[in-house]
Amino acid sequence: MSFLFSSRSSKTFKPKKNIPEGSHQYELLKHAEATLGSGNLRQAVMLPEGEDLNEWIAVNTVDFFNQINMLYGTITEFCTEASCPVMSAGPRYEYHWADGTNIKKPIKCSAPKYIDYLMTWVQDQLDDETLFPSKIGELMLNVFLFN
Repeated sequence: MSFLFSSRSSKTFKPKKNIPEGSHQYELLKHAEATLGSGNLRQAVMLPEGEDLNEWIAVNTVDFFNQINMLYGTITEFCTEASCPVMSAGPRYEYHWADGTNIKKPIKCSAPKYIDYLMTWVQDQLDDETLFPSKIGELMLNVFLFN
């Protein structure tokens, strides 16, 4: 699946990855959801006893991506090529896109295009089996999160 506005999409929100119900990863996700609702942030992010740190981080990374994807999908009508011609953080900071592979030299682009590039890049990282293996117990984050 691809990000909301990628040329590969049908321009509707599609969650990045479904974690199979009944799987260990699903149980970790449910644990994270339960502790987030407790109001205790320290408890929500703490590695559950006996769990693999890399798997815990990977499950939460995928969930975070899905949440951001859904959130952005709710505001896209307010930030269009016309209304947001530049990706910026106020008048003093402008973001240019480069991924180091397909686009090596940073390019100026609209905010929606920048977000499309970013979300597609992140999704490609999550789909990379060498970074995020899909088999339970094999999740590792390698260099991606630790650089």
